[in-house]
Parts: sequence; C-alpha cells; structure tokens
Amino acid sequence: MAILENELFIVSEESSEIDVYDSIKFSLSRQWSLEELVLPKDIGSCDRNKCLYIFDFKGIGLSNEILKVDPNGKLLKKWSAGDDFSRLSVAYDSNVIATVYNKNKLSEYSPDGQLIREIKLSPDPGIRGPLHAIKQTNGHFVVSLGYLYGDDLHRVWMVDEDGNLTKSFVGECISSSGQMDYPISLSIDGNGFVMVAYRNSGRVLLLDSDLEYRREILSKEIRELQGPSRILLHESNGQLIVADISVINGGGRIMIFKI
Repeated sequence: MAILENELFIVSEESSEIDVYDSIKFSLSRQWSLEELVLPKDIGSCDRNKCLYIFDFKGIGLSNEILKVDPNGKLLKKWSAGDDFSRLSVAYDSNVIATVYNKNKLSEYSPDGQLIREIKLSPDPGIRGPLHAIKQTNGHFVVSLGYLYGDDLHRVWMVDEDGNLTKSFVGECISSSGQMDYPISLSIDGNGFVMVAYRNSGRVLLLDSDLEYRREILSKEIRELQGPSRILLHESNGQLIVADISVINGGGRIMIFKI
C-alpha cells in the first residue's frame, strides 16, 4: 500500500493490476496495469517526486526489479534488485530503502535507481531476516527482523549507517501478550515515533524514537486483527491503514482505524 496525492495505491500478489482508491472516502476510483509486473510484493511512494516504486519478484534465482512509475502507471525507470526478496520504503530524502531478506542487508538507492550503499547487518547468527526498514532523519535505520523458520528473536532494531546495532525492542514488556512474533511492517510519524505490525501476534504497537514501548494501538482481541501484514499511516487525517491477511486461508482485507 502507498499514498500519493490523496490516493491509495494497492498491489496484490500475482496481479499486474493496481487498484487506486480515494484515500479520503476509501472508494475505488480507478485501476491500471503494468505488463512488466510478474509478482508485485510491495509498493512505496515519494511525495517530492510524485512517483511510486514497486518491488517485482520475478522468481527464485532470477533478477528481481524495482519499477518507478507515475500515478497513472507510466513506467519511468526500472532496475535490477538482485535475486532476493525485498520490501520497500521511501525515505525523507526520497531515497529508496530495500531490505534484502536472505542476505541480511539493506540496499539504499537514489530516486533513479543508483545504488548508494549496502548496509550489512550484524553477522550474529541470531540477527537475520530483515523484513522492513525505514530511514530516520539522523541517517540511522529502524529495521524489523523475524526469521520465519527457526527460534530467532523477533525484534525491532536501530542500526547506524554502518549497520551497527545500537538499540532494540524485543516485545517482552507486553505482559498480557508475551513475546511479539514476526514484526513484518513499520510506519513512522512526523515525530519519529514508530508503529510496528506483528503479523503472527495480531498486534500493532507504538514505540517512540528511541524504540521505547509506548502503547498497544491495535490487537486481535479488540479489533479482530488476523494477521496485519502491512501498515501505512495517513498523517493528513490521522488514520492508520492496515492490510490484514488471514494466516489460515490467505484471504485479505483493508482496515482503516483512527488513532
């Protein structure tokens, strides 16, 4: 999901069609498609350059791509993103941040796809599987990690420009919920506060800019979340948009909450 100029853009796996909604009324306004898309996994937006970025997964061992398009679906640029799965975010400086899941690193690209740097995370065997990353205004990164297979701790980390781990949030402080599981998506507000969606725990938590726990925003008990897999803060109206995926049958829905 991505918001650009009061429109909500949604990609779905195994579809080349992008659904566009009015982000105020949340009514479907139009659709467009890209022939180049094979398996879109994520989408991000850049307000400054008025464009969208889509990560397209071509297949295991193949050269995946990041596509830069305008709001009407015109392809502006595309570049190779390697052979690994990635999720995207667009930073305050318009750079594109891609997590590289199996290679345990972040890739930072210029708005036109030039690789600026690769940030390799700690080689500690317990630190693997970056799922999503956002760049803070001080140049550091907030990264969610949760290796799907194994007993690794599922954490939210703060890393510096060299990939050094400086702070972390584990999630054990939530007394009624236990260990938070699979922090799959992040969103950040204008104050640097971080929202974290935990897919397997069915929760969205709010952390401050130092990754200190503030409160639970959404939970499966109160809001009937099944598997929040993507969150997006619409700051202009204070709404949190959640892509909620059933972990049982794979069905999905878009939910909007006032926070």
